[in-house]
Amino acid sequence: MKSSIKQLTALCVFILISATGFSQSARQAVQASMFHSDLTLQAQMQKNFAAIYKANVEGTPYYDESFNSAKITPLNKVYLIRYNAALDDMEVIQSTDTLIMNKNNKNYVIKESRSGVTYKILEYADSKKDDKLGYYVQLTEGTNVALYRKDRKKFVEVKRAAYGGNLGGSSAKFKKQKSEFYVELNASGDVMKLPRKKKSVIKAFPGKEDAVKKFIKQNKIKVSKEKDLIKLINYVNSL
Repeated sequence: MKSSIKQLTALCVFILISATGFSQSARQAVQASMFHSDLTLQAQMQKNFAAIYKANVEGTPYYDESFNSAKITPLNKVYLIRYNAALDDMEVIQSTDTLIMNKNNKNYVIKESRSGVTYKILEYADSKKDDKLGYYVQLTEGTNVALYRKDRKKFVEVKRAAYGGNLGGSSAKFKKQKSEFYVELNASGDVMKLPRKKKSVIKAFPGKEDAVKKFIKQNKIKVSKEKDLIKLINYVNSL
């Protein structure tokens, strides 16, 4: 039993790595397509991945497992989509298959109909990953500065004691990570991560430091809180 659990965990890790690698190579091969090139392989990978994580993994790579209708511009069509926070991929239902969107199409904007949540594809140059492109939740709009949130989940193995414990339980899990905040300047398509300290956040807006510092103090802004950051970025755009 112990051996089979290890094998299943290793297989799940392989699927995660393979899916990421496949996404990267397909994006390089097909720049102009909404989806990746080998749709049959991709659909089968998605089905295999879903079956494996449900079998022996605690949790889910999604914040919302259900598919939700969303309008994708500039296509101006409504699709059923869901965001995979572990792989940073957007899944879209096409006929009977679940396909992955091509992130190289940076002009796509995805807005969920029910929640109103808007995803944009942006580039984070300082990312340690080979793929610098990712999906970000848009929190504000502005010609000078726009604020985004990055939602993440991490696939981790569950460490168990050498003796005792329930070997028949989950051998791995998807763990929710703390959301991070990013800003885009002048609609550039590039984002930079906002620091978690007030002094560093103030320095992120050169030429406006005094005004930003005063606003943070007067309004008791906490730079770790989403609502407060929205207020701050809206104020920066008014300067």
